[in-house]
Order: sequence, then C-alpha cells, then structure tokens
Amino acid sequence: MKKNKKGQAAVEYILTTAALFIAFVLFYKYYTWIVPKQFESGAKIILSVYELEK
Repeated sequence: MKKNKKGQAAVEYILTTAALFIAFVLFYKYYTWIVPKQFESGAKIILSVYELEK
C-alpha cells in the first residue's frame, strides 16, 4: 500500500518555511524593540555614575 508522498512533502516544506519565516520576523521585531531599551538603560547607568564622580 504505497501512496505518493510528494504532495505531503511539499506541504510539509511550505509549512516549515512559513513557520521559520514567522519565527524570524518575530525575533527581528523583538530585537528591534529590546536593543534600544538596553541602550537607554545602559546610558542612564553610565550618566548616573558620571554624575556621581563629578
């Protein structure tokens, strides 16, 4: 009972590609949001230490 699995494989490849693309887009959006926040918090720490040393 052999069936042609080409259609199933194509659907699996398409779903895998879509899932990886969505994951990439989500990570990109997350990192474009988190990196500026990290720079801002780091700058606040640096400036507060600089003010203490004056």
